[in-house]
Amino acid sequence: MEYHKKNVWKGVPILRKDFRDRDFIETNDGLLFTVVGYVHPDEKILAYLKYYPDSGGKWSRSGSNYERAIKFYDIPHLKETLKILGKNWPKYLYKDELLNISFSAVPKELIHVHYKPEKKLGELINSTKLDLLQRKTIDVAAILSEKSGVKLQHFGISGSVLIDLHQISFSDIDLITYGKKHGWMVREALLSLIRSGGSKIEAFPKDEVPTPSRQKRLSLMNEMQLKLFYDRKWNRGVIDGTPFSVNPVLAPNDIQEIYGENRCEPVGIVEGEATVTDASESIFVPARYLVSAVKLNKKRQFTDIKEVISYDRDYGDIAYDGEQILIRGKLERVEHLHDGIVYYRIVIGSIEGEGTDYIKIAS
Repeated sequence: MEYHKKNVWKGVPILRKDFRDRDFIETNDGLLFTVVGYVHPDEKILAYLKYYPDSGGKWSRSGSNYERAIKFYDIPHLKETLKILGKNWPKYLYKDELLNISFSAVPKELIHVHYKPEKKLGELINSTKLDLLQRKTIDVAAILSEKSGVKLQHFGISGSVLIDLHQISFSDIDLITYGKKHGWMVREALLSLIRSGGSKIEAFPKDEVPTPSRQKRLSLMNEMQLKLFYDRKWNRGVIDGTPFSVNPVLAPNDIQEIYGENRCEPVGIVEGEATVTDASESIFVPARYLVSAVKLNKKRQFTDIKEVISYDRDYGDIAYDGEQILIRGKLERVEHLHDGIVYYRIVIGSIEGEGTDYIKIAS
């Protein structure tokens, strides 16, 4: 069934802040960045380098070739993107004094194009000239929209399809769904489709060879933890032989944190355990788990650790309400600047964690 002919884009815009997780930015230097999260300084956008111009690169558009800067989504490969920027474009390296992080960021004055996933999907749906990958993109969005009841204007397309850099022979599909409620509805729809069969959507193969970084962390899990890790990876599938992922993104009214409200200070790398009390934002980035009964393997104990957040997508939706988890990550002191209230959180997927941090279900 050709869903792109069946559905008509209504052109109803969704509410958005200027820059949201998984938007893309093209700079005046021709660099292509992926936006990370929703909390950004006033004049810069936190983002990681995804593609850069390279005559020998295998991604191409409009006669120009590009190389992919980040090969796998883990800390060792993220650090490689920072090395590339430091060597060639150091103006994109950034130290944030409030968030206390060293990362990459795009100054707003250097933005050439801001690519918005929901706008791109609308353009594809209304287009009469589509290649095979673009048709599959619309198919998977339409199937999930129909099954979940989430309207198509709450979907988008990120990755190489968003920036017209996709290659039909090897690119995959990076679908976006917007809104906290919608994310969970689409999750249930995808799981249902894969369980029941009978649609163009199939389960992603479980025999994928893990990256060395992931393999190192998986080796720390026992058999039960490893099974849960794979069983709960819900957001990947295959449509007509092409892999796709579904990445939920929060809507503006779901976002509680505003840049400038908090100051964060790293305390150190810690290990411990906790009980999950609320995992309702665990499918987003950062994945957020509210926790209680936290016990750390440190001489000094912290009684006001409120949450565990993960920027590492491996640890999204890995734990459910009421489950006990084992944690290794960066302990962070968070101060609300307007009232002086202080609490602590544990961050997974930080540069300081060096890829050795994790969330595991306690056995």
